[in-house]
Amino acid sequence: ILEAFDLIGISVSTFIIRLLTDQHFTHHNTVIDLRENSHHITEHLQCTGDYMLKWATAVIKDRCAQEVCELSAKANSSHFSVSHTSVQQLEEFSIDVLSEEMQQHAPVLWDLFEVLLAA
Repeated sequence: ILEAFDLIGISVSTFIIRLLTDQHFTHHNTVIDLRENSHHITEHLQCTGDYMLKWATAVIKDRCAQEVCELSAKANSSHFSVSHTSVQQLEEFSIDVLSEEMQQHAPVLWDLFEVLLAA
């Protein structure tokens, strides 16, 4: 198989990326297998040093930032302006409601908080 890639002038990584991004192959057994076993593939790629850790950290940072933006959006009830918050709003505040909203709208951030608080 590797010789075939060399013969046609394509790298394994290019082949896998094309396979995973081409909508034509979305439901192909090979693509399904790659997606279902991606955690095993990632584990074996970790031996490449800090690259995977840096990549994973960047992905999680971006995801958490997106979730914080969603949580603090004006359309969401979690948004408030500290300088314009009334006593009534503070009295009506519910940590239970906030935690439910966070679990729903920011599941990765919620999981991260759980891990950090349990440590």
